[in-house]
Amino acid sequence: MDTTRILADLRSQRERIDQAIAALEALESTPPQTAPRPQPQAAKSAGKKAPAKQASTRKRTMSAAARRKISEAAKKRWAAQRSKSAKSQASAKHAAPKPTAPKRGLTAAGRKRLSENMKKRWAAKKAAANAS
Repeated sequence: MDTTRILADLRSQRERIDQAIAALEALESTPPQTAPRPQPQAAKSAGKKAPAKQASTRKRTMSAAARRKISEAAKKRWAAQRSKSAKSQASAKHAAPKPTAPKRGLTAAGRKRLSENMKKRWAAKKAAANAS
């Protein structure tokens, strides 16, 4: 298929979708919350008409009451988390401490045995490399 034909089909589908969205938005009592997608330069220069309604570029701000409500909800979550962690720490303080196993060390005889075994392995590896 030719790429120009594909592009034309996609643009026509986009126009139909935009029209359907505009019709649904007209049915709602409140204006849309999001700004419409900007038209590409190619569509503008090709004589396609832009949507009738342009969205303002002003940023949306949150009211003081909404900020306060969000802040109180966050503080409530943090307090619950802190109280849960405090309860677990309090129960851990009252619980008997777990016995720990004694630290195991390496004896001098064990260290010597390991050293001798490693030297034997290195010598065998070196001999195998020289034989090849």
